[in-house]
Amino acid sequence: MQLDLYHVFYVTALEQNFSKAAKKLFITQPSISHSIKQLEERLGIQLFIRTSKGVILTKEGETLLNYITPIFGLIDYAEGKIAELINLESGHVTIGGSDSTCKHFLLPKIQTFQNMYPEIKVKLQHGSTPQIVEKLTNGMIDIGIVHLPINENEINIIEYLSINSTFIVGKKYKALANKTVALEEILNYPIISFSETSSTRRFLEHIFHNQGLIVKPDIEVGSVELLIECAKIGMGIAFVTKEMVLKELSEGELFEVHINELIEERKIGLITKKEIPLSVAANTFFNYLLEK
Repeated sequence: MQLDLYHVFYVTALEQNFSKAAKKLFITQPSISHSIKQLEERLGIQLFIRTSKGVILTKEGETLLNYITPIFGLIDYAEGKIAELINLESGHVTIGGSDSTCKHFLLPKIQTFQNMYPEIKVKLQHGSTPQIVEKLTNGMIDIGIVHLPINENEINIIEYLSINSTFIVGKKYKALANKTVALEEILNYPIISFSETSSTRRFLEHIFHNQGLIVKPDIEVGSVELLIECAKIGMGIAFVTKEMVLKELSEGELFEVHINELIEERKIGLITKKEIPLSVAANTFFNYLLEK
């Protein structure tokens, strides 16, 4: 009975609406309200605040949700494993990564994999490297593709790809591509980068810090597509993974700016959770990713 109450709370917190939670759980809305009231009385706290559009979590409710999410993630995982035992011809894998890594490194693999295994469903979840690590820890994804290094004791890490970083410009600053530029000279131009929470931004700051310099980007963007467009129209010098702009470089839409410092390669890794084996479907996809 206690687990049922927490399950009702968990689904309601995700749906943020009593009616939607009732429909998902195949019970009535009064049953949802009664279960939430029981749990609130048991814990001695208020879990939700009613609004005109539904409900929102209180601070105490948010704390409870953070603790029980991994539990229900593991329950979902267990149910998935049982389903595979019943029907070996079905299965699914959920993989998480940033928008850019999914687009440039995962989607081509997913397309060919699904041609080979049409019965296996592949689901994608996006997020930054810290968010993907959290999703894996909470049991929301099977496999993560992240920028290395990361320090986590609960996950397995395998180096997957080496990538190169570079500075790029549009036609407005094309003259910079015809010479070798000192790193400090880059600071004389508007700099375009991802937000400060991204691993690419931290790597950019690391490059300048090693030379005793501080970089403060003038323009922050949330996707590689927007970064590319900003560079194209001449808004400044963009810092980006070179493999993601090869097409634009080859077609003369963007130009690479070479600096007088060697930019070290970065690593992209595949991560899985320790002590929890991958499902048959997830393991098949994981091994396929590792094939060269």
